[in-house]
Amino acid sequence: MISKQKLDQFARDGFLNAGPVLALAEVEELSRELDRILAIGPEGFAPGDPKPVLFRDLSKFGGPKPADDPYGGTPKDRAVWQIVNIWEASPAFERLLFQPDIVRAISDMTGFKDLQVWHDQVQYKPAGHGAATAWHQDAPLWPSIEPMTPVSAWIPLDDAEVDNGCMWMVPGSHRWGNQMEHLRTQAALQTLAEFPNVQPSAPSQQAVARPCPVKRGEVHFHHSLTWHGSPQNNSTRPRRAVAIHYMTSEARFTGREHPMKQFIEVEVNGPMLNAGPHFPIVCREGKPVAPPKPATV
Repeated sequence: MISKQKLDQFARDGFLNAGPVLALAEVEELSRELDRILAIGPEGFAPGDPKPVLFRDLSKFGGPKPADDPYGGTPKDRAVWQIVNIWEASPAFERLLFQPDIVRAISDMTGFKDLQVWHDQVQYKPAGHGAATAWHQDAPLWPSIEPMTPVSAWIPLDDAEVDNGCMWMVPGSHRWGNQMEHLRTQAALQTLAEFPNVQPSAPSQQAVARPCPVKRGEVHFHHSLTWHGSPQNNSTRPRRAVAIHYMTSEARFTGREHPMKQFIEVEVNGPMLNAGPHFPIVCREGKPVAPPKPATV
């Protein structure tokens, strides 16, 4: 259970480090699994093998951003690996979706008793040349579902600190509504020195950016409208992390575009609770659901 004090803190700031949740052995297993999948590479999965929905190094685009890269484009001399639904290629990441302490926290923060996964997303910034993830909000980038997904869980596989590209957040920004078009104008802020200089979109706002270091084993939660991003990683250490984006029982399919749209098995305006196996249900009537049992041969 998340304490009332922490729930109040989350409501005020739009983000919260909930402290240690995962055992070191769990983090080590997830790290090995990510390394295994990175070694396979985007084109290395055999036909019929389970694989992620999206697997790419955004630096290959360079210059102008691709249509479905919301973060402003990645320079060719930088790298940031983006893997969507790694859980579909890894039982360890699938089990992580159902981690009961994380699921209960999401239920407490959203007030919803029925929850499912929208998708997960790895972002890996290699040591020395890791790219920035520009300032953004999550919910405006998920047009296929409404209402917005309220809270995500962010889990580092390396200590995410100021020097290797930890996330930065703007406290209270989740109360300012959809500001994604304004945040696109801040995409030039890439380095650690530049990143805190994010500008407010209205005179009444106080955009005071705050670094959010997170240790291995800890879980960091953020609201889907909180302004956040992370600067370049110029350190000698990698920064690997996975975010799990959840949906509540109110979510419905809008028909609009997103990489996950192709897997949604309901008609427009249909409930995402019936959207199919790519969107696993992790909480029913306030109780975390057990992960599926491994297949037997």
